[in-house]
Amino acid sequence: MADTGMKLVLVAGTLTFSNEWLQSHELNWRVPVATVLAAVAVAGVGAITPGAGTGLGLMALIVAATTPLKGKSPIQQIASVVNAKSTANSTQKVT
Repeated sequence: MADTGMKLVLVAGTLTFSNEWLQSHELNWRVPVATVLAAVAVAGVGAITPGAGTGLGLMALIVAATTPLKGKSPIQQIASVVNAKSTANSTQKVT
């Protein structure tokens, strides 16, 4: 599919925007604008070569998920939430 790369870039931008907002409590409107522009560029590449568009989108998603911005990366943030919930559940007494 030619638009798979575009969808991956949009997911990466959403992940970046939400992670930055969660950690800094400020809305950075440059991220959605840059995401839309990057998605259009990747869609253009995907129209010519679908494999290249998908590859670029996948690379953008991996970078967005693993790069820490203003604190933790999205993967680190998700891991800390999951670990906190599992630790809280394991410390309860079972009677």
